[in-house]
Amino acid sequence: MAAPVFGASDVLSLGADWEPQGSDGALNLTRATASGNDGDIVAEKGHNTINSGTATYIYIGAETAFAAAILAAAAWVGMVKNSLLITGIGIDYSPCAAGKRPLVAFTFRDGPTTANHHYLTALVLPTYVAVGVNVPDILTITGGDAETTNNQWGLTAQFGEDLDKDGEFLAGETYAGEETLNITTVGIPTSVTSTGWIETQAPSTTCPIRSNVGYNEGIGHTYIRAVIRTATE
Repeated sequence: MAAPVFGASDVLSLGADWEPQGSDGALNLTRATASGNDGDIVAEKGHNTINSGTATYIYIGAETAFAAAILAAAAWVGMVKNSLLITGIGIDYSPCAAGKRPLVAFTFRDGPTTANHHYLTALVLPTYVAVGVNVPDILTITGGDAETTNNQWGLTAQFGEDLDKDGEFLAGETYAGEETLNITTVGIPTSVTSTGWIETQAPSTTCPIRSNVGYNEGIGHTYIRAVIRTATE
């Protein structure tokens, strides 16, 4: 048994500006079967083996916005890093309430070795809130008596692939990119500037949250919008 090694690995080779916090991975394949005249399986074979997983980082570089930091690392959704295709990025700002840096999770899979296009956001997405202990607002929010307690942003894309005559990966690329922003507040904000977004979940004024055990917390707001692909040089 090999000696244990302390510390997380930089699975995507993002470089010195990104401190790996952890990762997981799985090896999956597709099982093909054929049935005989009595319905029992008479043949079976595994094919199209895929390595996939998630790698989580904190950013410690000089960029003040994730839009610039992720671009500098060439790690947007649809790009290939360390022979792995990035299929999603998620940023969790809840650690900022404790004075910590936001967590950035990249989902990935193997297969493609090059990329023709990628998906990125037009949002600023601050890398760290240095003044005070609070969660930054991503959209412009007029709070009233409400306060933002968490922001979770994500960008994902679907993946389409072709298989060769043996059922193994031949070619594929990402498509249908979209980004999601989940905002959690205590109280209902007076307004949220969300032009270009579709709000798929909002606090109910017909059936508002009520509690007889304390303050109401964890009111969710979910916004989604499509992302147009960008050509990868």
